[in-house]
Amino acid sequence: MASAGALTDPLTVTEHAFKVMGGPARLVIEHAAAHTVSARAACQTIERLLRDLEARYSRYRENSLISQINRLAGTGKLTPVDEETLALLTFCERLWEQSHGLFDPTAGVLRQVWDFSRGQQGDVSELPNLLAKVGWSKVKQSVKGVGLSDAGMELDFGGVVKEYGADKAAQSLRDHGFNHALVELAGDVVAVGSKASGAPWHIGISDPEAPSKTLVTVELSNCALATSGSYQRFIEINSRRYSHFLNPQSGWPVEGAASVSVISDSCLTAGAVATVACLNIANNATAWLNEAGLPWLSIDPLGKCLGPLAP
Repeated sequence: MASAGALTDPLTVTEHAFKVMGGPARLVIEHAAAHTVSARAACQTIERLLRDLEARYSRYRENSLISQINRLAGTGKLTPVDEETLALLTFCERLWEQSHGLFDPTAGVLRQVWDFSRGQQGDVSELPNLLAKVGWSKVKQSVKGVGLSDAGMELDFGGVVKEYGADKAAQSLRDHGFNHALVELAGDVVAVGSKASGAPWHIGISDPEAPSKTLVTVELSNCALATSGSYQRFIEINSRRYSHFLNPQSGWPVEGAASVSVISDSCLTAGAVATVACLNIANNATAWLNEAGLPWLSIDPLGKCLGPLAP
């Protein structure tokens, strides 16, 4: 384990980049040169941690816990789950309640009509049948496990597991004794402490219409920045762009912000607030973000910036 007092020794930076959970990941650690081996070992530990989360919770993995739960939908059978999974389920339920049902991890079946991976729209007349399979109240939990009441239902942790993983990675760095580091996971960032110099980390928020262009730069120290948006996943039909954020009550894409970024002490919280904002129409999103009481930036489809972080 690295020692904090060793920062009086010559400093160096260890970086580790890889792909996980469908996107890029990067770890940056500032540390005493003597602890390079420990830093590299910490990076390997974190990569394994994130791959384990992906293996357990990805709906794309046939043998994942989520896929097992989904296969038993409508059978009355429950899948045993551990404390970590129960904690994620509890978080999802609380967010479902706070968002008045807009955040619903059972809404994934709607992708049968809105195929964002292929950029195709299916038969919208199927929406009523699919909406009958949507509803957090149909997720059954007991001491014996978790199940889905109706056949064809699906549970998807995609809205929380990446941010949860970023928080776990940050905590792992602290546990290894590294307190000047960054975790970047598919656009979300957790700052573990400040830079070794004491200065904050400077993180750019991209322009939704030109992702390579930085629109706003924020300072992070011991906090997280999460961004949600429709600028990378959408369907365009007859020159009209449809967001990948689907209203679980209507089944239709939400017409809201192009991008929402939120800063919080945890990436899970920041990501949840940003995601629910994207599931709301403009006025409701602003009210939701203000009520959350966290620093935020919302960028509308025309490029207008709103919020405390707006330039």
